[in-house]
Amino acid sequence: MKRQTTPGEHRAFYDRHQAGETYRSIAQAYEVSLECVRYWCRRQRDGGGCQNRYRREPSGLLSHFDPLVRYAILRLKLAHPRWGPKWLRHHLTKRPSLKGLKLPSEAAIGRYLHQWQRFRRQRKRKPAKRTRPNQPTQVHQRWQIDFKTDIVLKDGSQVSLHTIRDPVGEACLTAVVYANQTINQRPQRVTLAGVRATLRRGFATWNTLPDEIQTDGEPVLVTSGDDAFPSTFTLWLVGLGITHQVIRSGCPTDNAEVERCHRTVNDYAIVGNEKHALESLQMILDQAVNEMTYELPSRAEGCRGQAPIEAHPELLHPRCPFQPEHELAHFDLQRVDTYLAKQQWSRKVSKTGQICIGGHHQYYTVGRAYAQQQVLVRFDPTDRHFVFYAPDRPDDEIGRRPARNLEVEDLTGLATWPEDLVPQQLLLPLEGVTF
Repeated sequence: MKRQTTPGEHRAFYDRHQAGETYRSIAQAYEVSLECVRYWCRRQRDGGGCQNRYRREPSGLLSHFDPLVRYAILRLKLAHPRWGPKWLRHHLTKRPSLKGLKLPSEAAIGRYLHQWQRFRRQRKRKPAKRTRPNQPTQVHQRWQIDFKTDIVLKDGSQVSLHTIRDPVGEACLTAVVYANQTINQRPQRVTLAGVRATLRRGFATWNTLPDEIQTDGEPVLVTSGDDAFPSTFTLWLVGLGITHQVIRSGCPTDNAEVERCHRTVNDYAIVGNEKHALESLQMILDQAVNEMTYELPSRAEGCRGQAPIEAHPELLHPRCPFQPEHELAHFDLQRVDTYLAKQQWSRKVSKTGQICIGGHHQYYTVGRAYAQQQVLVRFDPTDRHFVFYAPDRPDDEIGRRPARNLEVEDLTGLATWPEDLVPQQLLLPLEGVTF
């Protein structure tokens, strides 16, 4: 029957073997197996102890790291539930309390958090890839913009997040948060003024205009219908020399890059910071976008683990140099006129002899003689008039009216400088002015 040997016997095994006695004779003397004697002799020879119960090395995930590291990981994760291992490790390097301590890898942090059910991410089956038309090939060739309109802050107010991404440069270019508005007692989460402001912020940040802006079918930006008049947003972009691209209906994957970027920005900067006021939240958002662009390694295919600005330094080279304060000088109304002159619209004349062009309450009189009939509408850039034609006589003009709401101020939302400069009377007295 096997018995448990004592530390004293283990020491005696080693001493007798060192004196020249064989393993077999020692085993016979103590009535134990030869393997037992050999094990303890070799263990002590190699620097091990002779105790039966020796202290085990720490076991468990991240057990070889300082407990403060594990504490910091959990604290960051609880404060920012949407942060993944990449962001957590990045912020571990910034904590003064962990300076000089060994930090785990992203994979080790992921395994450590995976032991808790609340931190596990559900696996999703990847959908089959669908080919998208007209993909950009150069940085600043096309910007994608998207909106998240259902963010609720701690005070109960709702805000919208606007995000711009360059799909080739694989970078978040701009992110802005706005308070949701109510216009005419109707909630309007995405406004034309807000979208303009977001894009202008992007133009100013990167000192360039892209060739194209791609959006979804947001009603504020896109007019519905096959024969619809272009939206004010589209015409504003045309005047700046930018093409407005609209994704296919029912295909949000056409905007896949900004959709994914949108979620990333929300998880990194918004979630966990809902207690802040709008102004403070925007400052956090600006810092987050800067970190994501210049510091954090990106998992995007073309970045290869680098920050986007390192993988795509051409982001810093303007494609079409632009200064925001010179927008009115850059805006060319002739581009808008040329764009409209290439199109044609069909409208049905109302009982009162009117048709609607360019949205609600923009009515033009054709004449009661054409009531309930279809007419063709074209734009004449020479005098900026809408011209009407009968469908069966497309070359015979039946009327024309001056186009409204198509001036520079209407399309840009900016007050234009007076054409005829005249002396201006200053208000007197001028306080605080010394001559």
